[in-house]
Formats: sequence, structure tokens, C-alpha cells
Amino acid sequence: MGGDRRSSRDSGGTLYCSNCGTGLEPSMNYCPNCGAPSGQTGTQSQTRRDVSRGPGPGSTATASGTNELRPGSSSETTDRDVLEYRIANASRDGWELEHDFGDHAVMVRRTVGSVNEHLAVAVLTVWFTMGLGNALYGAYRYFGDAERMVLRAEQTENGDDAEKTSGSLLLGRATAAVCWLTAAIIAAIGVQLGPPAVSFILFALAFVFAAMGVSVLPSVSRRLANRHPVTANGRVHSVDERTVVAYDRPCSACADPVGRGVERTYRKEFCVLGIPLTAAEGRNYYCRQCANAAQSSSTERTHGESATAQDRDRESERT
Repeated sequence: MGGDRRSSRDSGGTLYCSNCGTGLEPSMNYCPNCGAPSGQTGTQSQTRRDVSRGPGPGSTATASGTNELRPGSSSETTDRDVLEYRIANASRDGWELEHDFGDHAVMVRRTVGSVNEHLAVAVLTVWFTMGLGNALYGAYRYFGDAERMVLRAEQTENGDDAEKTSGSLLLGRATAAVCWLTAAIIAAIGVQLGPPAVSFILFALAFVFAAMGVSVLPSVSRRLANRHPVTANGRVHSVDERTVVAYDRPCSACADPVGRGVERTYRKEFCVLGIPLTAAEGRNYYCRQCANAAQSSSTERTHGESATAQDRDRESERT
């Protein structure tokens, strides 16, 4: 079957992915379904044919019988091979190739938002938008706020994640301005109307729009996302952990690529009623193996401390 696909490519007919059989356009360098290289360039095709003949010093055989180039496993492995390896791994994890610039590639993963986000939007907007607010928010998350990452052949230095794009920041500020303008118009109408009951309803509606405008500001939304219980006041130290996908970021412990690993964020914040007003934070990234080793060592240390405390209690009871 693979031979048929290759022959159709050579004869100038319809192109097919040699890995999954998906139809390809002539301009595609990678399969949009599985992320495998399409083999359009002669140099890369020759490299893949050489690798397919047998596992060389820079490749390892997989369970399916194909060979994968491991970054840094051989001096003959080129930067392009490393980049293609990372693109294929990211594609298997649900990312799509958006742009290929040769020395780096942009991967994208689109969603319509989480359940919690849509519940919050529904609570604020469903009573006057009848669900249209959720539809607009889902469209914004899918088209305007898709998650993107840049893959490079060389390892990147450990540092903070890139901030939101200027377009996303501008959209948040523009949305806040529209909400505030709407609130001002509604409040002005409430002042002009005579009946107190109608004015009260309009003032309440204006307050809702003003609160929505404040909540969508990027700086406020970040603080609300990192909020603590209302009993947290003063200086608060916290460590957050989340799963990340970073194929071009080195592990803080072993310097290997993180891949599907863990990001630990260390924060020192000054909070009022649980909302952080000032914050200083740093991040470390760990591959799954190092993260599990750190957790096991922490658990063993905790168990050791508790066992020592129990021994001391027994000795005190005997005396």
C-alpha cells in the first residue's frame, strides 16, 4: 500500500500521505492529519529513504517498524530532522501544523473553551443574550484565541511563557470599553426616566455591564484566575502545577526535552480578600520522569519525617 502511494506521487497524480493515506496538496510539506512529512523536497525524501532502509546511529526503531530520529542522538542528524521529529510528536498529541518556516514551525490547537468558562459566560449573559454570548465566546476561542506554540530545532532557554498576542490584548481592552460605554448609556437612560422601579433595574443592568468590562481586562482576568480563598490576606506563597506540552524546552533537572511534562509555577503574592494585588513568580519545567522522581522523593521525605515523629512519641511515652 505504501508503494502505491509513493508511485502515485512520482507519476504526478494525487498525493497521499505514506503514513495514514490522507490526500495531500502539492504545497503541503506535512500531512494535516498525522503530521508526517510529505516528502516533497528531494533532500528530505532521500534522508527518509536512507533511514527507512535500516536503523542508523541517529535513529531508533519503533513498534510499528518505522525509524524515528531522536534529537541529539547522532552527529549526522540535521536540525531539520530534529524539527520534523518534534512536529510529528506534537501532531500525535493533537496539535496541527499552521506554518512551516523551514528553521521553525508554528503549531496550533483550537478549542471552543472549557465547560467552566462557558458556565461563567452563561451566568453573566444568558438572561439577555439567550445563549448567543456562549456562541460568540466559543467562536472567539476557536478563531481568535487558539493556543499556539513555536517549535525549533535548537533548544530554547528556560524562561517565562510568551504573553498573549497584542491582538488578544487589544480585543480585551476594546471589549471592556464597549461594556463601559453601554453601562454609561443605560445609566443615563435610567437618570432620565421618572419611575424609581424602572431606574433601579436600569442601574442594576448598567452595573452588570460595568463589572463585565472590568473582568475582561487582561490584567484583571489574570488576577481573578489566580485568586485564593477570601480568607487569604497579606503575603501568600503558592506552588501551582499543570501539564504542559513543550518539545523545544529543556527540563530544569536533566536538560532533556520536556515533551509532555509538568510546569511548576512558584508565586509570592500580596492578597486582599483572596485577590492578588502584586505578584512575583517563576516557572520551572520538568519532563515526566523527573517530575515523578521529585514527587516520590518528597513523599518519602514526608513519610520519613512522620515516622521519626512517631518514634519520638513512643520514646517519650516509655520514659
